[in-house]
Amino acid sequence: MKLKGEKKEIKMVKFRITSLLLFFSLVLTAQNVYFVDGYHGGVYGHYPLEWYTRFITDNFYKYPNWRICLEIEPETWDSVEVRTPEDYKNFKKIVSDERIEFTNPAYAQSYCYNISGESIIRQFQYGIKKINQHFPEVKFSTYSSEEPCFTSCLPQLLKSFGFQYAVLKCPNTCWGGYTRAYGKDLVNWMGPDATSILTVPRYECESFEKNSTWQTIAWNNSTSYIKACLEAGIKHPVGMCFQDAGWKNGPWLNSIKNADPNSIYITWKEYFEKISDGNTTDNWKFSQEDVLIGLMWGSQVLQKIAQQVRNAENKIIVAEKMGSLAYLTNNYHYRQDSIDEAWRTLMLSQHHDSWIVPYNRLQKNLTWADKIDQWTKKTAKISDNVVKEAVESFEESKKSGNDVFFVRVFNTLGFERNEIVSVSLPEKFKNKKIILLDTANNIIPSSVEKGQKISFLAQVPSFGYATYKIRLGEPKIKEERRGFVSGENECILENEGYKIVFDLKKGGTIKSLLVKKSNK
Repeated sequence: MKLKGEKKEIKMVKFRITSLLLFFSLVLTAQNVYFVDGYHGGVYGHYPLEWYTRFITDNFYKYPNWRICLEIEPETWDSVEVRTPEDYKNFKKIVSDERIEFTNPAYAQSYCYNISGESIIRQFQYGIKKINQHFPEVKFSTYSSEEPCFTSCLPQLLKSFGFQYAVLKCPNTCWGGYTRAYGKDLVNWMGPDATSILTVPRYECESFEKNSTWQTIAWNNSTSYIKACLEAGIKHPVGMCFQDAGWKNGPWLNSIKNADPNSIYITWKEYFEKISDGNTTDNWKFSQEDVLIGLMWGSQVLQKIAQQVRNAENKIIVAEKMGSLAYLTNNYHYRQDSIDEAWRTLMLSQHHDSWIVPYNRLQKNLTWADKIDQWTKKTAKISDNVVKEAVESFEESKKSGNDVFFVRVFNTLGFERNEIVSVSLPEKFKNKKIILLDTANNIIPSSVEKGQKISFLAQVPSFGYATYKIRLGEPKIKEERRGFVSGENECILENEGYKIVFDLKKGGTIKSLLVKKSNK
């Protein structure tokens, strides 16, 4: 009987402990927890133009405790205004309400980690301008995105555009990438230039869902997520999910079975200014290595897309710089609307969907990859035309005649360059003895290849140009044979200083290299 009594007492102790743990668990999760809801998408990604603006407005009025953050492609509002003007007018009435916040005005909401810094600046510049064309009263306080649109230099850029806060979560779309788990309620996101911006991180306790590499536990404000946050010492837990434009859920947590019942909808601006402590001493030196990339579809097409985008990025920057040089020198003006269109097509080619679903259909029979080819070609064509016009605006290009041919070498980089330049000769100078002179009429050493092309060492100042002229005359360095193939097995390149032999049988490996002066 004593043994049975002991067992009964042990059971009662276990029951009390279990009840106590359950009680504390309920106490922990009974405090206020927060959730940021909203919409992500647009006319290129996904946005049913005929009804979705009305759907957002109707639900905004239907659920007075609901808050929404909007990450809608700025160009979308052009189409909404034309296609559904009445819905557009009704939506304009609510955009300045504190229950709505625009969080990512970037023109195509691109993945910032794989485009140039200048492209990121233009994404914000053109995107903010477009949104304010439609909604002048909209201000931008918090940067937050559904996709992993992050890069280490953002603090400086965001601050320069007037942003005060940032969010490093993307709980529902980690397939495109995600940030490293770090910290608690708030961190000071430190950029490489030491600029900082107050930020909600992907919490250190914000792990991935079980058996998932694309979704963290913050996507649905589940009780287990909130419990993990509170146990980690996070004072004001917050989850988020920007729904794809086109989803018909209304308030997101209404459709989630295991969402914490105490969740309060809030905008990011409200969270920073009314809920959080508003400051932190945790300075996180966030580097590019803290953006963890997850792009995994179609590596070859991604390589091609990257090459096309980077080529267009380089061309448009050169075009703007050349236009500036020509303006400073001879008052040349390129057409701003042309450059704006070139940036527009480049920014669209940087759209996040172009990287994550490049083979998806975007327009009739065209995939994202097809459209990127078209967009980047248009950017390149406009840029090339601007460069051509800028070069032709210089007087020397018009003075070239039968006796002299002017060559102007431009340097659009920020440092002096001293490099080999090769120029094809005009017909009247081909296969003739010629000399190259600088503007002081000093003869510049040059080499002519087969009477068709002249090569010389050009010295050009930073963000500037140097002018040379070609005349008939005895060359400073005589034409020389620069290379020849000996039989089928070797290729020999030779000049006054060196002789190098390539073994063609072995794919062009170096067979020998002779330094003539030392005969070694």
